[in-house]
Amino acid sequence: MMTEEMDRRDFLRLNWKSSIRFLAEVVGPQIKKERDFIRPLGAVDEIEFLSLCTRCNACKMICPTETIALFGHKKGTVLMNTPYMRLNEAPCSFCEKCIEVCPTGALRKSEEAYQPLAKVTVRPSNCVAYQQVMCDYCMRACPIEGALSFPDRKPVVDQEKCTGCGYCVSACIHDPKALVIRPSRAT
Repeated sequence: MMTEEMDRRDFLRLNWKSSIRFLAEVVGPQIKKERDFIRPLGAVDEIEFLSLCTRCNACKMICPTETIALFGHKKGTVLMNTPYMRLNEAPCSFCEKCIEVCPTGALRKSEEAYQPLAKVTVRPSNCVAYQQVMCDYCMRACPIEGALSFPDRKPVVDQEKCTGCGYCVSACIHDPKALVIRPSRAT
């Protein structure tokens, strides 16, 4: 009897993974096209991510900066309870703890250098430096040398160097923020 139950569980588990993979392949291209969110560090391709992520919440629980959050029901059943990064509210320290606790490989450490998490954009209308006020808090908070510079005393982001970590956004003194993070089209 025990063998029969294990076989049923394996059957259900296999069918669940197949169903999720099918759904991801059907819905995945639309999600990629309309994607307005950023997955945690080390996330695999979106279709594979949706089929691997068990919505266990481990990455969110371990995140020391509380950058990772989970989608609610308003994003739909495909994305519900999957993790995303709130980089405009909390920066990512690249500690890799989320990768370490991921039980399924939906988040993986790569041998290659990490791709930028996102793109940082300066909104001149919100930036006090564009209003002739001396301010460089964002540049001082940036952990990557040269990713943020101040020619003519105004912030300029070097997209080749910027990791999209969000430290510049969290350091910005203006409300609403002068810097905003948006998903890279490559993610």
